[in-house]
Amino acid sequence: MTVASASLSAEPTALLHALAARTKELAGPITLVSGMFLDGYAALSPHLGHDIHLRTWFMPQTLLGDVGLGPHVDFLPLSWVQTYRYVLASTPDVCLIQVSPPDDNGFHSVGISASVNKALAQRARTVIAQVNPQMPYTFGDTLIHESEIDYLVEHDAPLVPFPHRRPDEIDDLIAGHIIDLIPDGATLQGGIGKVPEAVLRRLTSSGHSDLLITSQLTDAGRDLIEAGACRTDGPAAIVGEVVGSAELYRWVNREARVELQPAPITHGLKALSERRRFVSVNSTLEVDLYGQLNSEVVSKGQAGGIGGSVDFMMAAQLDDALSIIALPSTTARGRSRIIPVVDRGLVTAPRTLTQIVVTEQGIADLRGLTVGQRAEALLEVAHPDHRDELRSALGAS
Repeated sequence: MTVASASLSAEPTALLHALAARTKELAGPITLVSGMFLDGYAALSPHLGHDIHLRTWFMPQTLLGDVGLGPHVDFLPLSWVQTYRYVLASTPDVCLIQVSPPDDNGFHSVGISASVNKALAQRARTVIAQVNPQMPYTFGDTLIHESEIDYLVEHDAPLVPFPHRRPDEIDDLIAGHIIDLIPDGATLQGGIGKVPEAVLRRLTSSGHSDLLITSQLTDAGRDLIEAGACRTDGPAAIVGEVVGSAELYRWVNREARVELQPAPITHGLKALSERRRFVSVNSTLEVDLYGQLNSEVVSKGQAGGIGGSVDFMMAAQLDDALSIIALPSTTARGRSRIIPVVDRGLVTAPRTLTQIVVTEQGIADLRGLTVGQRAEALLEVAHPDHRDELRSALGAS
């Protein structure tokens, strides 16, 4: 069988642990299709590669580091919109999801994760739902009627908090450069990472107004809404995921200012073209002197996912839109993250989509520059300790 599962803080932990416990009883291996788990790997890892084949659009190492899965992961190199389309084209035998208790009309909410979970359930032959009183009931396109669910498993347990790391001084310096690039009335997308969180925190006290949060809602996004910096003539946030603390998950329950929608509404070009002043802030692992991005690969191989970053960089080609790539100029070990050329075999985003690169050293606006001018602009935001080496590599090329 092929089993599809919800992931991140919406993962149905009780069902995944039960699945892992049953694998030895099965006649052959199952294929498990999902995103990234926060709890489930501990139960699943002993079975991967023989009892369970894992197919995923987010590598486990993206957030959690090495979780001991070895080579037993088949990676799907998909953007977020492509992931949604992949789901629509699939017909899993079983879908495992986690939902809220039903309302008076028999509708359960998929809660904090609406990007693909409803589509997963609607495409599956059999739907098993973990009904959790601690899963928020959220507004938007989140409802599944009880008649669409084949089996209900009641399990009351806290949702696993999303492991955000707190921004540090360098992240705050980068955020200080970025907030001046964000206009009032912007539709603001921030990716996963410390820098986007630092940007949201800065915006809370920057005097910005009439903002609309899209893609995902974090604790810093909640603070921005409660600070009065977001729109009041409609939803303050139109997101596919809510990712953060247990307190954030309690707050979003029946919160009318937050609307959850599937990936085409939060990441699709058509939907984003109808939103004003779209600004995207995402991070990456490396930027080369051509402007190419590596957001997925480290020395040990595939370690991340593509997610929505490429979707948003394409949307930033629309009128009145902007893509910002933000990253510290060096790694924690002091290696430059501005590099001569992406040399690990994979480019996540081509140079044609890269507009603005920001480090703690400043802003490199690559729009309209020649190849040589782009390299010089990127050298200026590299760490001073590495500029001579980068300039020498540029001359050698």
